[in-house]
Amino acid sequence: MTATTQPLPARAVKTHLPAGAGSSKPRPLATALGLFSLGLGLAEALAPGTMARATGVRSPGLLRAYGLREMLSGLGILTNERPAFWLWSRVGGDVIDLATLAAAYADARPADRTKILTATAAVLGVTALDALCAAEHSCTHS
Repeated sequence: MTATTQPLPARAVKTHLPAGAGSSKPRPLATALGLFSLGLGLAEALAPGTMARATGVRSPGLLRAYGLREMLSGLGILTNERPAFWLWSRVGGDVIDLATLAAAYADARPADRTKILTATAAVLGVTALDALCAAEHSCTHS
């Protein structure tokens, strides 16, 4: 008995996005990050002492400036149909925040080190979300 072999069907390589993939539909993660920026920015700008005690970063003036940066990013995300630039500004801000936390840790009292490490973990988590969202908007909304 001889077996006959039939060729496998040809597979096409995908060369285009599905219809509507590049549209400017609202993106829930970008909206959430924009609102998060506004809330965090308000807290840092209006209550920098409280934020300093919560994070272990003992520089209320610096935290107030970071709050203004956060609010600007949040407004940019929420008011632009193509917020990739503003999402990347959040990623850049996250890098600055991580450097600030590292510097604070180096000079911190033992009681503040746990606060700084907790804040660092939170910033790392949101940095991942910021980078994923920024990359998504850079690819589909350029």
